[in-house]
Amino acid sequence: MRKLFGVRNVFLGLAMLLLVSCAGLVTEFAYRMNSCGPGDHVIQSEADAIEVAKRKIVKDSRFSSIRFGSAPDFVDDLGETEGCCSAIKTRNYSFVVVWEVRLFAQTAAKPNSRAAIVNLSNCGSYIFADSAIDAD
Repeated sequence: MRKLFGVRNVFLGLAMLLLVSCAGLVTEFAYRMNSCGPGDHVIQSEADAIEVAKRKIVKDSRFSSIRFGSAPDFVDDLGETEGCCSAIKTRNYSFVVVWEVRLFAQTAAKPNSRAAIVNLSNCGSYIFADSAIDAD
């Protein structure tokens, strides 16, 4: 009985308890981020992720600026640009599904190239969004 409650065994037991509780928190966080609420849908494909990102940036006032231009015009220019869009599905360290969507627009009427990177959760909510312009 004395060996069962030794200092080393108590320490190992507490360490295991801490490890299991941390794993539970990570699992709960991943479940919340990967599960959609009412009215949302799980992003199924690259094309779906691109369409969700386009809708998000049109609604977001941060994408429209004097230098970048308006977000609706940017989305319209994407239709005229060949190879404008790509999406990659990954999982981060806490098992949350992340869609990284890259949008690139360059037209003859507007020689500057404009790009946007949007990271979306599995349900299409923002994780990160940024825009840039390159003066050629």
